[in-house]
Amino acid sequence: MSHRPSSRFSSLAQQARLARRATTMLRLTLPTTLAFVRDRRRYIAFGPPRQVSEETHRQRAQTIKQHIETLGTAFIKLGQLVSTRPDLVPAVYIEEISKLQDGITPLSGKAARRTLEAIYGTRLEAVFDRFDDEALAAASLAQVHYAVWQGQDVAVKFVRPDIPAQMAVDLKIAGYVIRQLDRHFSNSLTRMLSTAIAEGSKGMAQELDLTTEMENIETMARILARREDVTVPLVYPEVSGPQVIVMEYCPGVKFTDVERLQAAGFDFDDLIARLVRLYAEMIFVAGVYHADPHPGNILVGDGGQLILLDYGMVCRLSREMRAAILDAVAAGLHGDRERLVDGLYETGIVAPGTNRRRIHAFIEEIIQLHRRGLDAQNRMLGVGLAIERTARELGLNLPAELVYVFRSLSLLEGMAAKLRPGWSLIEHGFEPMQEALAPQYVKSLLSREGLLNTAVDEIRRFLGHRTVRRFT
Repeated sequence: MSHRPSSRFSSLAQQARLARRATTMLRLTLPTTLAFVRDRRRYIAFGPPRQVSEETHRQRAQTIKQHIETLGTAFIKLGQLVSTRPDLVPAVYIEEISKLQDGITPLSGKAARRTLEAIYGTRLEAVFDRFDDEALAAASLAQVHYAVWQGQDVAVKFVRPDIPAQMAVDLKIAGYVIRQLDRHFSNSLTRMLSTAIAEGSKGMAQELDLTTEMENIETMARILARREDVTVPLVYPEVSGPQVIVMEYCPGVKFTDVERLQAAGFDFDDLIARLVRLYAEMIFVAGVYHADPHPGNILVGDGGQLILLDYGMVCRLSREMRAAILDAVAAGLHGDRERLVDGLYETGIVAPGTNRRRIHAFIEEIIQLHRRGLDAQNRMLGVGLAIERTARELGLNLPAELVYVFRSLSLLEGMAAKLRPGWSLIEHGFEPMQEALAPQYVKSLLSREGLLNTAVDEIRRFLGHRTVRRFT
């Protein structure tokens, strides 16, 4: 009985905070939202569409970026997710939103110590032999510091104390907005956008619990144990928990730091090929993958090993979806358009009954865009416009478990293009994809067909008709 008034006041306080935040969001976003509505109907409820200039769209994009930055962590992360999807958002908006930076001013050393001492319940000197006040990295959700624990060099990652409560409010509002978007403006593009935002919201909620990240690190270490060229940091559970992870300190050079990698004598083509093989194996073979491959999270060690950091976003891909994608990838790599189109239907990207000839034309357009030698920005612009048009005319769907697959591959392609301008996953990722996927393709064929000779014929097709002995 004695806790009811306190609980009631707490609930009222939460509702008041939610109302204040929603009011702030409405004040910022309503003018731009009404402008978009009027683009479709000049007088909102009726009237013809408006012609909007490129410059107007650019100004709107800049305004949206400023508003996202004002709204903070949750919306910056959602914006970053959407900025990797040119199929969902026009290019002029992608160009501005992609400038959003996750990094923020780090907590001071004093504030970091105070936060960690509250987590551990004791002075920091009782936990670590040494703790550096200057942050190694600071992002919207967490902060990382160098320390020494029992003689070991470690990285200490902790959740910023001001984030969880604000994130809970923002994700609740984002969920409401998604439901209204689906209810009032439902079409294939809005459905794909709402799926992407919903998956992003789920991912951010997971990132706030560092216990999940510790489990992810253990999972990825097990999956990648045979890869001697990949480093997954060790975790020290004795001093880790839901709000802090202490892990092995793994220094290296950012994957996109061209000057330092070149000075160290690394072969860019080898680095790219190994990164592509790594992601092909994680996504399509293991079905568990590091879903945030931006330059700060992928380093190159002194010996050339790929160092994976930050496991807050680790996603899964079902066996059935992997099998369907594997068939589609194999078909795409060898120009088998019929099987590639079959794969789009099997994954649920294309709805049953959709005009097959139009899907063929769409596939051909995407392939030609990757063969024209365009730079990454213009290529992605072309791909985005093609997908946007096809989604509007025919209706495309985005299965939830593919949201981060597309994002990861898009980020991977962008990083490779930093080392080799113009690099394209479709045009240049052929051989490393083959090397990574061939063993799994063999296993898939044998389990489904049960016919060794049929499998050998298919393997020959997958490997580009190299010599493969037929069993008689």
